[in-house]
Amino acid sequence: MTPAATPSDRRPDVAGNLTLRASDADRDHVAQLLGQAFSEGRLSSDEHSERLESVYAAKTLGELRPLVSDLPVSFAPPSSGLVNDEPPNRVTLPFTAKSTDNVVAIFGENKRTGRWLVRSGLTAQACFGNVELDLTEAVLEQREITITANALFGEVKIRVPEGVMLIDEGTAIFGSRKVGGVGAADFGPETPVVRVRGFVLFGNVEAKRPKKRWFK
Repeated sequence: MTPAATPSDRRPDVAGNLTLRASDADRDHVAQLLGQAFSEGRLSSDEHSERLESVYAAKTLGELRPLVSDLPVSFAPPSSGLVNDEPPNRVTLPFTAKSTDNVVAIFGENKRTGRWLVRSGLTAQACFGNVELDLTEAVLEQREITITANALFGEVKIRVPEGVMLIDEGTAIFGSRKVGGVGAADFGPETPVVRVRGFVLFGNVEAKRPKKRWFK
């Protein structure tokens, strides 16, 4: 008679899974976990930046796992086939697949500048007001993020640093959209991408890079 399998016997082969090649979805998953830890104050801005660089340079799941091993989160990227590979007595934080953030200005002004975390699902809404998003010193939660910019009789301005690809996916009706972009050939597979979506109605949405300074 064959003995019944114990929970540990049914546990997936963790070591085998960690040798798998990491996908873009795996790297984005770990990047979101790091962004969550950064927003909760568990990582400094420098630590978050260093780990994020390692995330997108990782080739296997085994290279991704150490980047969150000291954080109270479950390492279960899409390709691992694991529900939770952490010890049973470990406390894990709830994780939302897609994080969001809202910046709203109604008959007023709202600015995000300096060192801040740009969520992957950021929404900016200006209604008879102005929203300014300065990403030049900010930390992107993922390599590719989407900003939904809606301007109704208002204005949304987005500033991004050099080396970031801007893609306009929005609509303007009786308004203006100016999303500065350059040829895709100027960028590589690891280039940060900012997609700007949303609508403009009697307003303006503008996304651009800092002006270059010329010295004599």
